[in-house]
Amino acid sequence: MASAARGLRWALGPLGLCWALGPAAATNIVLLLMDDMGWGDLGAFGEPSKETPNLDQMAAEGMLFLDFYTASPLCSPSRAALLTGRLPVRNGFYTTNGHARNAYTPQDIVGGIPDSELLLPELLKKAGYTNKIIGKWHLGHRPQFHPLKHGFDEWFGSPNCHFGPYNSTERPNIPIYRDWEMVGRYYEDFKIDLKTGEANLTQLYLQEALDFISKQQASQQPFFLYWAIDATHAPVYASKQFLGTSQRGLYGDAVREIDDSVGKILKHLQQLGISENTFVFFTSDNGAALISAPKQGGSNGPFLCGKQTTFEGGMREPAIAWWPGHIPAGGVSHQLGSVMDLFSTSLSLAGLQPPSDRQIDGIDLLPVILQGKLIDRPIFYYRGNELMAVRAGLYKAHYWTWSNSWEEHGKTAVLQESKLVLQGAGRKGKLALEMFFMLCLGANSTQIK
Repeated sequence: MASAARGLRWALGPLGLCWALGPAAATNIVLLLMDDMGWGDLGAFGEPSKETPNLDQMAAEGMLFLDFYTASPLCSPSRAALLTGRLPVRNGFYTTNGHARNAYTPQDIVGGIPDSELLLPELLKKAGYTNKIIGKWHLGHRPQFHPLKHGFDEWFGSPNCHFGPYNSTERPNIPIYRDWEMVGRYYEDFKIDLKTGEANLTQLYLQEALDFISKQQASQQPFFLYWAIDATHAPVYASKQFLGTSQRGLYGDAVREIDDSVGKILKHLQQLGISENTFVFFTSDNGAALISAPKQGGSNGPFLCGKQTTFEGGMREPAIAWWPGHIPAGGVSHQLGSVMDLFSTSLSLAGLQPPSDRQIDGIDLLPVILQGKLIDRPIFYYRGNELMAVRAGLYKAHYWTWSNSWEEHGKTAVLQESKLVLQGAGRKGKLALEMFFMLCLGANSTQIK
């Protein structure tokens, strides 16, 4: 049913006339989500050492997104936003929310993704997809939050990244799971050498991806692969063959191994003859963690600040779409995009409509990717209890503090910054920004004209 619906839809579109002869085959979906990788870490985005030839080739064969954003500058909220298509303030993962909070470490946080949320893999099941997550889940560690309870069929990875080591019964190291079974812990059964940075985890995650793709191709079953590895999150690691090979130190070694792994995944799809039926998107959960720099953190290019801030360095991410035979090679888009759009875009690829019983903040990017269109997004905002920002056209404003108390800091700083932003904005931008501050920050619009 879903495949037939998708075939009909594309038959009515300007690029899909040849598909009108019959139902279109379901498109495989591969989302490659990095952890704390910055906008400026890839050669295609201007990194001068140019040590990412495979990702640069992916960009040359597909489409580069220069204005692509996460929904939060922190790990858990951005991942929840990707998988639900909804702002963290809607899905229960905004900063310091008592229900879910950020899920920094499983030992400290008891919340997770609410049962009321519909995740992308749950919806893809309706179109016959088999779904696998490899790597970091980070949406809750208790049994009720397990990824296999939220639409995934398989999991190899961890509820969190490789914090530690702890080596304590009171605060044990982070576990690694194969589906429901815990198969070991970081630093113990899965070694990470903090002195050298050596760990074989990326190679394990790569092999898991290759094996899953091969299995699904053999079964002729459409699949969704969510490859969410954590190699660029401090403490950074890389396998022995990549250690010492980068001009950028250990962090560069990790990026080089990721690049090599992505190249092998794309080549595998081509060798199996399914690359033209597989949509691949590469991005990061938030900007580079400058607190870990220079040895353990990446580059946010020309942008201000990084992870944990709503400035461009914390929110704007590298992004590449790849789909041979469908995406014109060498495309560059200035579409204002977001990780939340991957939810709506993936559903569209599967011939499914987004849920109608809730607000969905992501948009379908297929017209952008396939036809080079620009979709009007007059206002794009993100908000938690502590981190707030809004973009209207080229203009952006922030309210940034680590306190939950609006009264403690007062409105003066926000209003001063607002005046500066509004002075340069056009009428449409001013109206959008005024509405944001009036509704989200409690400021009277007459105060910020």
